[in-house]
Amino acid sequence: MSKGLLTYKGNKMDLMAQPIVLKDLEYRSLVKLIYDKSGINLGDRKQELVKTRLGKRLRALGIKSYGDYFKFVTTVGNDENLINAISTNFTSFYREPQHFEFLFKTALKVIAESKEVAPSRKIRAWCAAASSGEEPYSLGITLLEYFKAQSAWDIKLLATDISSKVLTEAFRGTYPAEKIKTVSPFLLDRYFEKETGDKGAMYRVKNEVKRLIIFRHLNLMDPVFPFRGPFDFIFCRNVLIYFDLPTQEAIVAKILKYLAPGGYFFTSHSENIPLKFRSQVQVLAPATYRKVK
Repeated sequence: MSKGLLTYKGNKMDLMAQPIVLKDLEYRSLVKLIYDKSGINLGDRKQELVKTRLGKRLRALGIKSYGDYFKFVTTVGNDENLINAISTNFTSFYREPQHFEFLFKTALKVIAESKEVAPSRKIRAWCAAASSGEEPYSLGITLLEYFKAQSAWDIKLLATDISSKVLTEAFRGTYPAEKIKTVSPFLLDRYFEKETGDKGAMYRVKNEVKRLIIFRHLNLMDPVFPFRGPFDFIFCRNVLIYFDLPTQEAIVAKILKYLAPGGYFFTSHSENIPLKFRSQVQVLAPATYRKVK
């Protein structure tokens, strides 16, 4: 027996688990299942990603092969942990800061003035990829900074994500010091409370920001969304890059349906909305659009 396969726990000697091989047919079956459930298009070159992320699920469940895991998911119908494992959730506070600057200096001014004419004191927004909360909290702080007299405005931000795991983190709203490096000292002092625990300094988002935000689980592939809109602005950033063109078109069509006439739509700087929708929006800046009235 190879020495590398042995590990010791107390007086016991256990056999380490052999790496589980991901066969081509298993990979193709899982990729299709993930695509059908979430729209995420992994293609034919993400075997190592799938193997790494799903390998933990197999070990946790005591399943010996990816084929057996596919049968488990499709038979039991529990695909939530599959999507949690596969979805990418990299984010940060004020990521791509040009969008927040445009929102604060330009978009919110236009939105507020239109509400004065209406008259309506409601501001409604949607963050369609909330991840672990950094983006919706950045938006909430931006809204509070602009509408300082919060009591005079009815402001709500819907924050959705396909991953229930990261939504739990987002709802908690507590971050280690390295996560809040992109927050200015002024805003950090104003909208976060510092806590000290076993893991060192942590920063918790204050309730005045949390009160603006409603976190909900949502799969953008769902045929019907459980809300009505319309939204004054929508952030859907770093999402479209994971989909093929037909899926991008289906998602953007639904997003524009929920965006108010004259409302603002933000994607990431690595994304463009499909060309078929360009007649429905005005391009204002990179990855910044306004719905034609």
